[in-house]
Amino acid sequence: MALCILALPARCRAAACTDGVRYYGTYSIGKRAGDDKVPLRRRLRELRDLGGNLVAGTGRKAKIFDDLPAGMLAVPGCGLMKKTDWQRDGRWDEAQARARLATYAARFATDPRVFGVCITHEVTEYADHARRVWMYRLAKEYFPKKPVIQYYGLLTDTQNPKGARVDGYGQHGEVETDILFVSLPAVAKGHFRGPDDLGRLTAALTAAARTPGVPVWGQTSINADNKMVTGPETMRTVWGAHGENMPRWADAVFRTSVPDGDGHPIRLSGFFSRSLGRFRCDLGYPAFNDHRAQMRAIRTKHCTG
Repeated sequence: MALCILALPARCRAAACTDGVRYYGTYSIGKRAGDDKVPLRRRLRELRDLGGNLVAGTGRKAKIFDDLPAGMLAVPGCGLMKKTDWQRDGRWDEAQARARLATYAARFATDPRVFGVCITHEVTEYADHARRVWMYRLAKEYFPKKPVIQYYGLLTDTQNPKGARVDGYGQHGEVETDILFVSLPAVAKGHFRGPDDLGRLTAALTAAARTPGVPVWGQTSINADNKMVTGPETMRTVWGAHGENMPRWADAVFRTSVPDGDGHPIRLSGFFSRSLGRFRCDLGYPAFNDHRAQMRAIRTKHCTG
């Protein structure tokens, strides 16, 4: 499972919600239920019953849209475009990128079930700020009415002659994504970091202040990362036998804020879990009823509707 977070300036939040949470759901979704499988339509209804209204990271196909419950939105990707779609033989290739973007635009650009498109994955591994601006602007030509989202494993990159690590996000106020989508790990050496270890989130919110109006999404992998998961026991060890660490984490990330240039707090306005049925022992695991109940309780407490 992962937690994905969308941040907006507090003054833009829905007045009816205490914490301003507008979108809730999962980053990716699948049919797995331990060693068994369930129909995708049933799994999406399950997500709705857990309070979900958006699925991020649905891949490159549109078939899933036909199974979405009424009112639920999707974000294709991440990333819709691979590094090799942007580059040919190690060189940036605009003609090739345009051809791929045109293909995806025909599939997603006007579909009302698509919230936005996540065009890249861990983009700072191969693109600096200037190149990310170029990628964003190019994609925006094909998706003028949808948020164009880039995903950042790290905000810093080493795409310079010296290989120095540079935090170039939002340099000179230049927008390189409609939503700043970052990784927010909650586990260190197999253990829950705790609600006080939110450095990644604070850094993301601080970066978002450089590009006023650009929200933040975050992804926290919980029992979805195959490198750390050994089985169902990992979920219980990290997140508690009954998922009691899930609301601790949610409460912490919701109350975290950073002031924008006018002194208004930038707060989270979306929260997503990764994943529900994509991995063997994630939230879709049959025995994790209490953990799924926590997901629903978080939605209710923080008003995501």
